[in-house]
Amino acid sequence: MKADSPTPVPASPLCMGVAWAHLAQATVTARGTDAVRFVDNFTTASVGAVANGRGTEAFFTDGRGWVIALATILRTDAGLEIVTAAGLGQRLRDHLEHYHIRETVDLTDASADTQSLILAGPAAPLTLAAALPPPATPLPTACLEHVSTTLAGHDVRIVRVSGQGADGFWIRGGRAAIDAVARQLSAGGVPEADPAALEAARIEAVFPAPGDIPEKTLPQELGRDPRAISFTKGCYLGQETVARLDALGHVNRRLVLLAIAAPHPPTCPADVRHGDDVVGTLTSSCVSPKHGMPAGLALVRTRALAGEPLTVGSAAARVVSMPPAGATP
Repeated sequence: MKADSPTPVPASPLCMGVAWAHLAQATVTARGTDAVRFVDNFTTASVGAVANGRGTEAFFTDGRGWVIALATILRTDAGLEIVTAAGLGQRLRDHLEHYHIRETVDLTDASADTQSLILAGPAAPLTLAAALPPPATPLPTACLEHVSTTLAGHDVRIVRVSGQGADGFWIRGGRAAIDAVARQLSAGGVPEADPAALEAARIEAVFPAPGDIPEKTLPQELGRDPRAISFTKGCYLGQETVARLDALGHVNRRLVLLAIAAPHPPTCPADVRHGDDVVGTLTSSCVSPKHGMPAGLALVRTRALAGEPLTVGSAAARVVSMPPAGATP
């Protein structure tokens, strides 16, 4: 499959060196003696098994098992920081508060007071280590391991991230802290990443944004099972559906990365077809540095994945990445 006159694929420091970028995130905090136990009742991840200074991906689902939000949960001395996509903070906080009765837990949408940026690329560890004041705090190395430290004269939290897009470190703190860190990195010659490069890294990692998660989406359809779902933890809201789907061993749709033989990325949403049948919807698109052509994310009917070729508009498309779904890790 080859596109005619494809869009040039620029080299990105996210792949070749180091770059930083502001992140659009929302943050909900859960604090109090019952915070961990309470949140554990509403997420697919085993939050109670997460040690202080560590984290996990997690789905929050409604009573039918449909995804409300995909989040990263960080366990801290104060409780939990629940990090999700921008715009979802108040909805997630209200969803949890709806079930709050007597537990000692304070749930706050802290999105306005918490900012973050990512420092990513192969040179990110050395760049960040050089930026830390002496005595340097050891950088986290395991995925979603995090430490509190001082950077650019401000208190921040540094989180090791991989598999959600650009690999590197989240740096999280107040607005003044993140502005100061951005200035220090820029003054040190670290370039700001092109938003398109950051989006391409997310799409290549098959990490869904809210626009890739339509209503009535089930967690296993999104292929994050090993990172975000515990099939051995106790009861939680939506567990019956998740467990039933695990017992069946398959899902009817899967989130996949499609390489598209077109000169430019398609405008989303766009129908994905197998013959004359619409079998999915392309919801995110980019020019993929990894594949050297336009690519995009789509929830596609499983029955169509074995029967390629697929098309998006008039362009041929093929699956180039399909994370595991519907199987117990």
